[in-house]
Amino acid sequence: MRGGAQAQASVSGTSLKRGLARQMRRSGGKAGAWVGDPVTGQTLFTRGGSKPIQIASNMKVFTTATALATLGPTEQFETRLVATGPLADGTVQGDLVLVGGGDPSLTSQGLGRLADQAGAKGLDRITGRLLFDESIFDGVRSVPQKGISGGPFDGLGRLSGLSYESGRSADPARSAATAMAEILRERGVTVSKEAGPGLAPATPAPEAVIGEVTSSSLAALARSTNVFSINFYAEMLLKDIAAAERGVGTTAGGAALVRAFATQAGASLKTQNGSGLSRSDAASPRSVGALLTHMLSQEETVREAFLSSLAVAGGSGTLARRMRGTAAQGNCIGKTGTLSGVSALSGYCEVAPDRFVAFSILMKKVDIGRAHVAQDRMVALIARYNP
Repeated sequence: MRGGAQAQASVSGTSLKRGLARQMRRSGGKAGAWVGDPVTGQTLFTRGGSKPIQIASNMKVFTTATALATLGPTEQFETRLVATGPLADGTVQGDLVLVGGGDPSLTSQGLGRLADQAGAKGLDRITGRLLFDESIFDGVRSVPQKGISGGPFDGLGRLSGLSYESGRSADPARSAATAMAEILRERGVTVSKEAGPGLAPATPAPEAVIGEVTSSSLAALARSTNVFSINFYAEMLLKDIAAAERGVGTTAGGAALVRAFATQAGASLKTQNGSGLSRSDAASPRSVGALLTHMLSQEETVREAFLSSLAVAGGSGTLARRMRGTAAQGNCIGKTGTLSGVSALSGYCEVAPDRFVAFSILMKKVDIGRAHVAQDRMVALIARYNP
């Protein structure tokens, strides 16, 4: 990760503490910060570091860390077309079920690939209907959002085990099935226009699977979630964790598993959901730092997937325009978080080749612009630390 802006003069531990304290005083509002060296276990700086503060989208680092460590970076989520009757002479004698696997990224392109596979198997007629099966998740479309203005789907979309186009429609699973039927008809397949709910066998016979598409790897999905702070992806991944570990995807089940993982990391976390869209989602800077430190000790593929999921200062995602021209550019990675009056920035600075310092800066009752200035100056200073 080393690179980016021209190297600047290094700072000692004493200068680091002095400079960080100065920026904390200037930030206004209520703030906490923690900076630590995962190699030595030394706390380099703390100010209000043990007090829980609303973490906003820093919640996503807990969700994605749990997903990567639990499911693995190569995990993919499948969407299938399953016939309830035999396919003979181009005809399915029965219904065709579109089965969701918790993929947050399914679009019409994926449905088109399913139609290609159906065509390759000679499908030209379905005697029954095109059904949809979203039973991998519960039927709850929204998540708890205490203290957040707007409707339950603002900035989120509707959740479903058969998600489609980021949950933009009122009934994503039905919309996916309707779109699937339309694509099949466009390709000459005779199928009813009426779509409805249904259940496919949990383990269908191989010959019953007419088509199957998979999402990108979990590592890639986690990167999209964190780099661009996609609430919908975070909430879908939370339910995916629960589905894998408990048999059905629920927000409460996923949140419990994330809290358990945080506890294993030495962190204390209060959460209602997976994205941070709740003022009840809270942790101390020290707890966020504990999670970040824990992720550096994971096996290599998990560790690298998590590091790669964070935005690069001055380079990508929500940090693309921040810290440019400073020592942090290209040398620090992190996750932002923003609610009204709340601003967070947590992550790592690479202060020597493959030598990271972890940090978490959480602020509330602040002006967001002023908070960003203080955070950026603090991270730029951390990047100059000489261990």
